[in-house]
Amino acid sequence: MSQTRENAERADKCGRGRPVTQTAEARRAEVFAALESIYNDAGLDGATMACLAARAGMSKRTLYSVFPSRAALLRAYLHRVGGDFIRPLPAHDRDLPVAARLERLLSQRPRQQDFGLPLAVLRLIIAETPVTPDVGRDLVDRIFALDHQIIKDELDLGVARGEVLIGDTGQAAALLLDMVRPWPLESLLDPARVPTSADMAARRALAIEVF
Repeated sequence: MSQTRENAERADKCGRGRPVTQTAEARRAEVFAALESIYNDAGLDGATMACLAARAGMSKRTLYSVFPSRAALLRAYLHRVGGDFIRPLPAHDRDLPVAARLERLLSQRPRQQDFGLPLAVLRLIIAETPVTPDVGRDLVDRIFALDHQIIKDELDLGVARGEVLIGDTGQAAALLLDMVRPWPLESLLDPARVPTSADMAARRALAIEVF
């Protein structure tokens, strides 16, 4: 069988995607969309670099120019999902009361993707952490620390305006993050306990009210 025919059959098996997009950011988005699509069809094990390239509508060479390895791709995906959780508020929201700002801050996710794939990637990263501890450390520094700082900035603003009385806004921000986020161990151990978007919204509303 010729190499060309082999590649064509592999692409058919993995599912052909959209034509290649030229910008680097658009290519990353295409690959992430392909990863989610393949995960839904065949699980994380089915997301080989060959299948990802075919589903994203690009060559393996192009895919490797965007992500040097599958591990780098998965880490980048988790960073993207984590980065969607909390983002700094736009300037026009800064005049809202502190409770309203926290609600906006914690509910502005632009896309409510299923939690299954992020959890599957997180399981893989946790399993590799003893061998590659820098990967887990990078995840904590780039996602959790950033979320904490964004919330702390809002609490600092609330204190400066006299809206709230908080002695240590750093500790308070950490506490609010723990209240808003579900405990990940339950979902990691039991996929049936993965929270829905409605679960997350109810938890967020209660956390802000209690806080």
